[in-house]
Amino acid sequence: MSDQNPEGRAAISRRTILKHGTALGLAATAGAGLAGTRRAAAQESGEPVSLTVWLNGEPGTTNALTEIYAQYMAEHPNVAIESTFVGSSLFNPTLLPALNAGEGPDIWMGGTGPGQPAALVAAGHALDLTPYFCGLGWNETIPETIVNYTSSGGKLWAVGDSVETTLMFYNKDVFAENGIEIPATWADLMAACDTLSQAGFAMPIGLGGADKWPISHWQSMLWGRYAGPEGVDNVMFGEGRWDEEPFVQASAKLKELADAGCFGPNPLAELQDDVVAQFWRGDVPMIYTGPWIIADAERDLGDEIAKFSVFAVPSPVEGTPIYPTEDIGTGWYINSQTAAPDVAADVLNFMLFRDESRRMLLESGDSVPVGEIDLTEIELPTLLEEAFALSNEHRENGTIHAFLDTVTPATMTDVTYDGLQALLAGQMSPEEFNAAVQAAWEAAKAENLHLQPGGVTCGA
Repeated sequence: MSDQNPEGRAAISRRTILKHGTALGLAATAGAGLAGTRRAAAQESGEPVSLTVWLNGEPGTTNALTEIYAQYMAEHPNVAIESTFVGSSLFNPTLLPALNAGEGPDIWMGGTGPGQPAALVAAGHALDLTPYFCGLGWNETIPETIVNYTSSGGKLWAVGDSVETTLMFYNKDVFAENGIEIPATWADLMAACDTLSQAGFAMPIGLGGADKWPISHWQSMLWGRYAGPEGVDNVMFGEGRWDEEPFVQASAKLKELADAGCFGPNPLAELQDDVVAQFWRGDVPMIYTGPWIIADAERDLGDEIAKFSVFAVPSPVEGTPIYPTEDIGTGWYINSQTAAPDVAADVLNFMLFRDESRRMLLESGDSVPVGEIDLTEIELPTLLEEAFALSNEHRENGTIHAFLDTVTPATMTDVTYDGLQALLAGQMSPEEFNAAVQAAWEAAKAENLHLQPGGVTCGA
């Protein structure tokens, strides 16, 4: 997809807009709602319109999105929306073949990095959403930097959605029973791991290393903490390298956690869903992940969820601040071959830019919509409020990527995932791991597979 160019990165850096709390709806104030009258008129001819939507999630799921689609169909009886849950893969492997065969969905949710989306755009499968972006007022809601990540060639290809962060969830009762305070330093965190290990917890910090991507959350955070926002930007959009010393030191710090037993005896044999379940049961005292785990727990645990809270992982580099991690998790695309593009765009408008829908998404825990939101009118789970407050507390320091695997080339992500497992297993040294990532980065850049300059101008 798209992003900053080196010459202009200071002006349009994602970090610049993220650090202003309200930009992505994490610290919005009263009165910041959308103009509720901005709606595209669906085709009112009375002729039936059928749309298929592919969603991330397991078959049979019912969530805020399916409820919103039901509301839309109630208001537009001639429109039938069939939603299909196609698993949780960031880049659905069946999507491109389906689109190539003319059998793909009318609307789909997917990643916004330079992997599959760029291929879909290059193949002509994604509809140019610029007319709707400008005509329906989406440009007044979506922060510029999000647009930069979902556009190229001056055209918008996806509507960025779902602000996501990562932080440490912990069991307050377990901490209290073992005399552990919230770690204020890296040494405190290591001491907490040791105390919990001695108390009989096999996995002080949960990590589903068999799934690979949970390890990359640690990598993204530690690389950003060691290099700082500017250091990461210098590689992404300048002449920096992933094998520079700060990134190697960060990889070594991750290996240090594993060698100390913080992730248990064999995290590479653990699946993330199982580890999350163990965390909520109280068998795992801490887990580094995102607020997306809260919604199901809120439903399943009831009042018992009050036993859990969150804290920011302390800085591993003495004298440096805490940089919150943030990225968008989803992009919404429309098939260029859909028979009803205006209706499909109206569905996105109804789902992502209508006040009631945005409240439903946020309250459900399914999504944090981009743009300002009036939080005074929204009831959020206490744990989710704590997560937002924690990110806001440190945002002025600048932010770093939560998911480097989504904003770097897919070929580099493959090398990273395998390399992270090899690093934790002792099969690669930190230097070897970072060298492999840098080599993949260079190869991808040579083929122009990295994020390209973006941006959309309305009224030009």
